[in-house]
Amino acid sequence: MTNRLWELLALYWRNDISNEEKTELEQLLLEHPDLWLKLGLMDQLSFSKKPLMNEEATAAWADKVALEIEEMESTPVILEQEPAAAKRPRFRVVLFTLLFLVIATSLFFIYRQQDGYKLATTDAGMKTRIRLSDGSMVWLNAGSTLKYPPKFDKETREVFLSGEGYFDVQQHAGKPFIIHTEKMDIRVLGTTFNVRSYKDEGFEETALISGAVEVLVKEANKVRRVLLQPNQKLVVSDLKHIKAKNEGTTIIEQSENMIIERKALSAIGSMDSGQVVETAWVRNRFLFENETLELIARRLERWYGIKIIIQDPQLSALRFTGRADNLSLEKLLAILQEIQSFNYSIEDDTVIIK
Repeated sequence: MTNRLWELLALYWRNDISNEEKTELEQLLLEHPDLWLKLGLMDQLSFSKKPLMNEEATAAWADKVALEIEEMESTPVILEQEPAAAKRPRFRVVLFTLLFLVIATSLFFIYRQQDGYKLATTDAGMKTRIRLSDGSMVWLNAGSTLKYPPKFDKETREVFLSGEGYFDVQQHAGKPFIIHTEKMDIRVLGTTFNVRSYKDEGFEETALISGAVEVLVKEANKVRRVLLQPNQKLVVSDLKHIKAKNEGTTIIEQSENMIIERKALSAIGSMDSGQVVETAWVRNRFLFENETLELIARRLERWYGIKIIIQDPQLSALRFTGRADNLSLEKLLAILQEIQSFNYSIEDDTVIIK
């Protein structure tokens, strides 16, 4: 019950839930309103969620929940003791109605303030879209944080990214847009591109869709400038995470600790379609091309909000290529099993691969 509820909530928060799944989620909430309390969802739902319902829809859904609970509580029940329990139903209706209203109306992002900047953070299984003060748009993937000023009142427009974001930057003459990550500074004027910078992956990449960008790679006291053309990406990796060299890769520079590579984007179908693996997540598509199981596991953790443990180190190095859209975790794992053989078990919110 718990795992299925989490899966449906993740789909709901990503606005990627089917009508049948919406019905299933609604039924779960109607039948088991106590799950919200037992799972501690109040703490999880009070921040970093994208609004999916207006006030009218929220009120209507809350009224439906209250009605179902009231009907359930009003059903005659023979009690052997506790005659005072007859006063509880109305209290429970009010409690759960208020609880649901708080939950439903809190499905939005609360932007924290830090040193005059706003911070937007996404939890596992969730994404959001942010409009900056200059009109630029940022799609923020799961497990990511964007730090940005309320207004761009300096000579440059600067933001700070940890995680993954897809940027559609508005052009402002003489006022470049700069994204800072741990290893890179990406400088643009007006373009669309994707930046990936998760701390647990051992690499960072900038994938350019249109326009032009200049990437400054930072290493100790040294800075390397690289210009990207459309349909190219720059990958900056820690050497200890490099297992094998991919075809179609141009090594720009290699040091004792880092390797800088230029690669072509991975097209879905033909490059003319404009669909590439690097930005598939924006359209709620889960694609993987020659990725290790270790890397896929990290992505699945963010995608589904679960923990994955790979017990056999040899399994971590297995590589997979495939696509899985709008699937439950179990179905996606079954697809991976068809590509490469492994066993797994699910215990609560943890997947153990062995």
